[in-house]
Amino acid sequence: MNNDNGKILMATLAGIGAGVAAGMLLAPDNGRATRDTIGRSLKKVGDDMERTVKNWMDSLENKKVTGTGSSLQMRGSWDDVKGQLKQNYAELTEDDLTYAEGKEDELFGRLQQKLGKTKDEIVRLISDL
Repeated sequence: MNNDNGKILMATLAGIGAGVAAGMLLAPDNGRATRDTIGRSLKKVGDDMERTVKNWMDSLENKKVTGTGSSLQMRGSWDDVKGQLKQNYAELTEDDLTYAEGKEDELFGRLQQKLGKTKDEIVRLISDL
């Protein structure tokens, strides 16, 4: 099954590459318009791939193939996420949100205690910010 997923991903990437190359060769627009169109298309493809990978990771996590929190992805810096958490949850202090690399479980524990949420809920909350 894992081998099939890898083949699907590689075929998808090869198809995208072939499509981009054909589009550039056969494009009726000028260079700038073509680059803008390609840029928008690649951004959409990137967003779609990110969603697909996130869904795969969530699925693996739900089936207990990977550990909880393995699919945590933040958009922006920790300071941005921390600011948003403080804005959404006024009861959180600077100490509650202190992050040290390799000590994520301690951070999750503090947030679980303060917010009364499970680790999975906190991972999703941070990923969605």
